[in-house]
Amino acid sequence: MAVYRFKVCMEDNEDIARDIDINAAQTFLQFHTIIQEAFKFDAKHAASFFVSDDYWRKGQEITLNKEDLPLEEEEIRKGVDPKKLMADTKIARYIDQPHQRFVYVFDPNAQWSFLIEMVKIAEENKRLVYPSIIRSYGNPPKQYKQILPPKAELNPDNPLAALLAEPEADDEEIFKAIETGEEGIEEDDIDSLEGEEGEEEEQSEEGEDESGDFGFEHGEEEEH
Repeated sequence: MAVYRFKVCMEDNEDIARDIDINAAQTFLQFHTIIQEAFKFDAKHAASFFVSDDYWRKGQEITLNKEDLPLEEEEIRKGVDPKKLMADTKIARYIDQPHQRFVYVFDPNAQWSFLIEMVKIAEENKRLVYPSIIRSYGNPPKQYKQILPPKAELNPDNPLAALLAEPEADDEEIFKAIETGEEGIEEDDIDSLEGEEGEEEEQSEEGEDESGDFGFEHGEEEEH
């Protein structure tokens, strides 16, 4: 039995890829399962293969879930090839050339997209269980990206939420804390600060008398 070797790479980063061997008699459902395993995804979302031309243009769709299949009569009436189900479709059915291509799309919301190209026809290895991951290139990205929710949506019981939601204390709250004995600026520190402010004001007034015309009457200036 012929064995097809496919290179499966991420559309956005072709340096992240896997070489996968699959038996010609196996189905696209088995191909889907090994791709999920190869890229460490959880297989909890919808997926489809598309038969592709040399320019990665999508053609015939082979979908995972039966509920995604529209009425065949409607597709025929529209002139579209009816979708096929992965579990019912063997890989060999759509191998038309030595470098056959497919596009694989997983999770319609996240739109994980993979480019698949057959690179060789290999001999069956009795020691392998097919489909099989032959070679891996690069580390796959995380399937789910952790996004911090807006401040309004944070759980109030979460310490991080409390930190983000807590407003900065104003002067009135600081003095109130002093009066009630709560931690804050000590009263002696307040008195010291007020004393320093008073000294600065006195020095400023004395400086004004010693410089400029602040120490003279207008009449005296006119005599000189």
